[in-house]
Amino acid sequence: MLVEVAVPVPLFQTFTYKLPEEFLILTHIGCRVIVPFGKRTFTGIIISFIESSSIPKLKSVLDVLDESPAISPRMIKFANWLSEYYLSPIGETLKTMLPQGMSNESSQLIQLNDINYYDVIQELRKSAPRQSAIITALTDHKEGIQLSSLRKAVGSNNLTTQLKSLEEKGYINISSFTKKLIKPKTCLAIKLNDSFLLNEEKLKILLNDLDLKAPKQADIMLALLYQLDKNKTEHILASNILSITNASESALKGLLNKKAIEIYEIEISREDVISLDSYENLKVNSLPIIPNSEQKILIDEINNSIDSDIYKCFLLHGVTGSGKTIVYIEAIKNCIKNKKTALMLVPEIALTMQLVERFTLIFGNRVVVMHSRMSEGERYDGWRRVNENGCDLVIGARSALFAPLKNLGLIIVDEEHESSFKQYDQQPRYQARDAAVVRGSIEGTVVILGSATPSVESYFNALNGKYKLIELNQRADKATEPKMIIVDIAKARKENKMIGALSDKLIELIKQKKIKNEGVILFQNRRGFATRIECSNCSHSPMCPNCAVALTYHKTKDELHCHYCNYQRIVEKSCTICGSKDLKQPGVGTQKVEEELLEKIADIKVLRMDLDTTSKKGSHKKILDDFAIGNADVLLGTQMVTKGLDFNRVSLVGVVSADSSLMIPDFRSSERTYQLITQVAGRAGRRSGLEADVIIQTSQPENPAIQSSFTKDYLSMFHYEIQNRKELRYPPFSRFIVIEIRSEDKTLAEGHSEIFKKLLPSKDLSMEILGPSPALIWKLRSLYRFQIIVKNIKIIDPSGKKFMKIFTSAYDTYMKRFAKKDVQIIIDVDAQGI
Repeated sequence: MLVEVAVPVPLFQTFTYKLPEEFLILTHIGCRVIVPFGKRTFTGIIISFIESSSIPKLKSVLDVLDESPAISPRMIKFANWLSEYYLSPIGETLKTMLPQGMSNESSQLIQLNDINYYDVIQELRKSAPRQSAIITALTDHKEGIQLSSLRKAVGSNNLTTQLKSLEEKGYINISSFTKKLIKPKTCLAIKLNDSFLLNEEKLKILLNDLDLKAPKQADIMLALLYQLDKNKTEHILASNILSITNASESALKGLLNKKAIEIYEIEISREDVISLDSYENLKVNSLPIIPNSEQKILIDEINNSIDSDIYKCFLLHGVTGSGKTIVYIEAIKNCIKNKKTALMLVPEIALTMQLVERFTLIFGNRVVVMHSRMSEGERYDGWRRVNENGCDLVIGARSALFAPLKNLGLIIVDEEHESSFKQYDQQPRYQARDAAVVRGSIEGTVVILGSATPSVESYFNALNGKYKLIELNQRADKATEPKMIIVDIAKARKENKMIGALSDKLIELIKQKKIKNEGVILFQNRRGFATRIECSNCSHSPMCPNCAVALTYHKTKDELHCHYCNYQRIVEKSCTICGSKDLKQPGVGTQKVEEELLEKIADIKVLRMDLDTTSKKGSHKKILDDFAIGNADVLLGTQMVTKGLDFNRVSLVGVVSADSSLMIPDFRSSERTYQLITQVAGRAGRRSGLEADVIIQTSQPENPAIQSSFTKDYLSMFHYEIQNRKELRYPPFSRFIVIEIRSEDKTLAEGHSEIFKKLLPSKDLSMEILGPSPALIWKLRSLYRFQIIVKNIKIIDPSGKKFMKIFTSAYDTYMKRFAKKDVQIIIDVDAQGI
């Protein structure tokens, strides 16, 4: 028997292998198998069985890893759609669907030799910045780092030449190894011997004897009896008993020799255990149990669709604070009642944590969480629990879309407009919102896309009947809309009513809210202190050696950072061009806003929430918990604070600079500005009787996006955007596709972009092709980037299959005739920007 296997390599094909007889009974479509591939081994997925092949000297499957399929037939069908639509190799697509650690593959381990790495980094910084970045990354991993992890740390897939050079110089050592498959975690558990459980007199005699001769063993027995009774379970973890009694392992062995206890191994989960006791501060935020009349109408309509077992997609457009979450909860309850499961996608980890806490209060321990901040083991445990029907609800960010839920009845995409639902840095570059709709149609489930500020594409689909539009127009719990105030920054500066980044009006309102012990959220969409350092004499700004961007100044460490490749260095005290010591710090980041708050308002307590303060595991939760219970006056942050956070105490929201997203040369900039302002404004006044204010600081008060957010008029924003996009043939009237050509050699990147452009049709009514031209950030992580923009016109090519055929043909020709190792071709279908 022969099998077709999808192997996780960047090739648009499957591979045929012989299946040894001993594996015939074990093997099913969707099972993982270990296969040889060149000089390496990979874990692939069986796609199909075939009886013959014209390929000579076929290799054999080395091992079968699953007794039952790891990926179901429906999920394989879903993977095929993802692969075809997003032009992603099927092997890489299927690998994405499984947690890291479930793929056994040979790899390389990179280790730093015993060198003075500081001097080496300085030496390489100018002559070979990529090699300098590699050494910098290795300094954090003295024991070595896998090649795949090093690629992520440096921000490049193409490190072969650089690593070979560093090895020849004697700076690093490269060795091969086979990564071990992740396995369930086990630990020792203790239970009482049945003879003592069934004979109370015998137990009493033992305890009396131990009390005189072995008091620590007596302590263990008493603690074991207490814990078993309290927790209503058969066993207790050995580590827990030893911790409670402060006893040693020898005491356990003594009891084992007396046959008083049994010790054995059990599987335990590495998932974060959610304890209801630890969320007491959130109970005040728990939602009302009874939906209002407006919510009940929508709930009934959704539940009728769930009951009918057919696919239907709803776009839930509800103003901020209207209680969309109540609708989600009631729909999930109905799913569980019908013995179905539910999946809920959210855009941010911070939002995941708040929802998990809330939903756990309602659904107990039948909730599984999936997001990127979990360890490899925790994600594997969560996946296994879902695959074994151990939950009713999965909540997670983008990758939770691939949770192996059985009998799926409902998919919810909360804040469906968020760009973070788009995978942009690895294959497949899928849009989780759109893919969720496709998975829903394959599974035959109900899909809800929810947002106070729906994406233009989703609202257009609803108006055209592809989705069913349902709306919540009133805030829940009789909460009133906050008062909106626009501060014209240019005018305020002329009138000396603005010093630094904060206006007098915003400072005054923060002081008032502080006196009342009410919460304040401030939004500034840039982290760091200043956007750059600039010489007052010659206007020079230090640039990243790896990227075509100015370095951002971080005052807390007195460092310059690149937010793209993570390059860092101590800030210079004088200009490197003219020597002037007069260095300015233009632009405003979250660190500068925090410093100004601390200077202008006495005793104010500020929690800053950006990538710099949330890098550690659990940091999101700690910041949100502290703010929820009033340990801080102000929650200051980047986009993390705009998305779905629910705090009853917030009565003021300030948008420090509403213009930053308008400055981006992108066709979605106005839509995103409206969404950001409206979403963060919706965090204010979510409790009945709480008077709330929203201040928008802007230099463009007449801009349509600013005005629409000020008047809370979604339709005016939508109609303005849809007219512009129709004229310019942007989404939803086309698929916006970016073909990017990258290389460390600028001439190669530019030349190969011209070659690829000529492989595409010069005239085709289904496509408008622009470029090639340098990318907006023309150098990123030491790679020069040129882009070809394709607008695939939907009215002519509705499914996109014509474009897929054209691109695949062009790509195959390019790979056969022109491809070079030093050049990468990346395609991003439905790109979020350029």
